[in-house]
Formats: sequence, structure tokens, C-alpha cells
Amino acid sequence: LDPGSEEMVSVDPLEEGLSDPVNDLEELVESGDIEALDRFISVLHPADLAALFGLLSKSLWPEVVSRLSIGRVSDLMEELPDHLRDDLAELLKPDQLSEAIEEMASDDAADVLADLPEPLARDLIEALPLEDRHEVETLLKYPEDTAGGLMQVELVSVPEISTVDQTIEEVRANADEVSTFHFVYVVDDENRLVGVLNLGALLLAPPDQVIGELIKRNVHTVHPEVDQENVAQMFRRYDLVALPVVDDRGRLLGRILHDDAADVLEEEAEEDIMRMAGATTQEPELVYTDQVFKIASVRLPWLLATLAGLTVPALLVWAFQVSFPEMLALVPFIPVIGAMGGNVGSQSATIVVRGFATGRVDFHNLGRFLFKELIISTVMGLACGVLSGVVAIVWHGDPMLSVTVAVSMVAAIIASALMGVLVPYFFRLIKIDPAIAAGPLVTTIDDIIAIGIYYVVALALIT
Repeated sequence: LDPGSEEMVSVDPLEEGLSDPVNDLEELVESGDIEALDRFISVLHPADLAALFGLLSKSLWPEVVSRLSIGRVSDLMEELPDHLRDDLAELLKPDQLSEAIEEMASDDAADVLADLPEPLARDLIEALPLEDRHEVETLLKYPEDTAGGLMQVELVSVPEISTVDQTIEEVRANADEVSTFHFVYVVDDENRLVGVLNLGALLLAPPDQVIGELIKRNVHTVHPEVDQENVAQMFRRYDLVALPVVDDRGRLLGRILHDDAADVLEEEAEEDIMRMAGATTQEPELVYTDQVFKIASVRLPWLLATLAGLTVPALLVWAFQVSFPEMLALVPFIPVIGAMGGNVGSQSATIVVRGFATGRVDFHNLGRFLFKELIISTVMGLACGVLSGVVAIVWHGDPMLSVTVAVSMVAAIIASALMGVLVPYFFRLIKIDPAIAAGPLVTTIDDIIAIGIYYVVALALIT
């Protein structure tokens, strides 16, 4: 607050030179300076407040929460990750929590309720006003990761025969409930979506003009059962700001806003990264909590699987020693060739997985993408092969060793790159998230392939 003015000054403490906003907030709470604490909290955007809550000691949460209005609590709950949202809910009285839920848009209320313990969620739903309860229960019927789980029911819809004047009055009448306006949705007598009208066209039209003459009829729509990732792709592909959700008969059910689509893209990217890291979980935020044993149980299976897979390269190393007792110079190049194969395969798999996520890669262009990767890997393989061959002959002075290392390097890089493409495609084909292939799995497979190629080439050229 500006002491010389009654107006609110919008200041972000995270950007205004405060070296450690978390420490500042803790000091304000511990000092008991309520007036300064209120000023500090009042200028924080809910997203910034949620970020601070993620770092603030939970012993100080009650004092901060006690200074928040119900509206601010509602905004904060929308911004917090799931595991912290539950912690915040425990600090609120049932009536406070119910009021906070009531303040939210229907889609956010459904998301929050879906993440709370079922008995608590049921009590909160029962406490909602009848209309809000019906809206939330309708949304909760849809899986959270579908268009129905993303949509909100707050919107403005009018009959096609409405005039501009009548439509503007309808917008004004719903201003409190519908906080964000992009379009007016136009429906027929059976609530089937006919088209949309943007607010600019509405404001510029004559008051007595019929809405049906102004609307855009060719509208992108989505069914409530469509996966959320496909919904987000539609927003990105068509530069949408809002997307109407309709049922099988074309009846308008709700709308999805661009901020929800952006959240989906972030969520899907985070899940892919976690899978690539071998930390597969339905709760990506789990790995940032203090639940060390639960986190270990998520990450350990991948490590054990990788350990089992790496017994094959270990056996191949033993085979080298048995098959080439007089050529121990072969052994130092085993980890080099294996690592290069794993690195190249991981690169290719990551590119394919990212291509799936952005829509640039799919089954229809598999042949073209595979051929391109073959050319690229051949160029990279020749470069690395020549270099490794030069290192081998300079180090050991053995031309045959040099040729063996160089040929193996070229073949290993090409095979690993192709495997990095094919494994994600295979996972996609069998309906498993291909991001799994870009992590420890493909690296281990490529290690085995690369060292196996080295062994076979050595048998062919040296024995």
C-alpha cells in the first residue's frame, strides 16, 4: 500500500529487489508485525504466494493463512500443488473451506475437491448451494485428464434469435459468475451449439441486429471424453483462447480456457521428464516432497531393471577377456563404445518423444523420420569412428585394433540411433507412454547393442 494514497500499488516482491522473499516473510511472521505482514501479503499475486508457501516452514503457515480473506484462500488453493493443497485444507475450518470452494470457478472447484480425501470432499459438496453442487458433481463425473475434467460450466449462451441488446444484457447479468469473457456462445432451442460471437463484434453491432447474423459458425469443438493432451494440442495448433465442449448431439456442456490448456502442456511435459528420468509416477510433485521412502519406491524399480540389464554388458566384457586373452587393448574401448551408443540412442529417443508431444512425429512419417535418422547417424558415426580409430592407433600402434574400434563405433552409433527411434514408436503402438523409452530403458538397450556389435566385429576382424 502506498502510504500517501488510498490506491493499491501492484508490486511483486520477487522482482523488486528483495534478496530472499521467503526469509522476509518468515521474519515478518516471527516479529509479530501484523501490519507489515498484511502489506507484504496484499501485494503478492496468488501464484507468487503459492510459490512462497512451497518454501515456507509449515509451522508458520497458520499465521499467514489467518491473514488471508476467503477469496485469497480460494485463489491460493487453486495455485498450490496437490500435496500442499491438502496441507492447507487441514488448517481451515469446514465452513472456511466450503466458502473457499464456493468462490472458485467450477473447474477449479472440481479439481480441488478431486484431490481432497473423499469423506471431506463429500461433506464440502453437500455444503455447496444447490446450483454449485450440481455443477461440481457434473464435472467430477469426468476423468480428471479429459476435456470434461478441464472444462468449466460458467459461460454466457444465448438463443440464435436474440438481438445484440438482449445479448449484452445477458452478458451483464452473468458478469459476477463468469469472470472471464472471450465469446458469447449461441445455441438453438435444444442447446446445441450453433456458433460463437466475439465481444468486439457484439459491441460494434447495432442494438437491434439479430445475433444469428453475426456469429462464426465454423467452430472448433471437443467431446468431454477426449484426452487432455489432445485438447492442449488443439489450443496450440489453432491458437485458441477458449474451446467449447459439446456432447454427442452437439449440445453445449461448457468451455475450456487457454490457461487450463497451458497447465496441461506443463503437466504433460513434467510427466515425460519424470518418466525419462526413471521416476514414473502419477504424482510428479511427489518427488519434491519429504516422503523419502515413497520417492525411493518410485525410483528404485527402474534402477533394479537397469541393473539387471547391465549384467549383459558385464557378460560381454567377460567374453572379451576369454575370447581375446592376448588382445587386452580391446577392453579400454568397451565403455567408450557402449557410452556413445547409449548417448546417441538417448538423443534420438528424446527427439522422437518430443515429436510425439508436439505432433511433429507420428506413424504416418515413420519411414521418412527413420531414413533421416539413418543419414544423420551415419554422418555422426563416421566422424566418431575416424576419431576413435585414430586414438586407437596412436595409443597402441595396432592397425587392426584401430579398424575394429572405428568400424564398431560407426555401426554402434547407427544401430543405437535407429533403436532410439523404433523403441518409442513401439511403446506408442502398444499404448504405453513413449517417454519411458527415452530414459534408462533405451540407454541400457543401446549399451548392450553397442558392446555386442564391438564383440562381433572383433571376432570377425581379429580372430
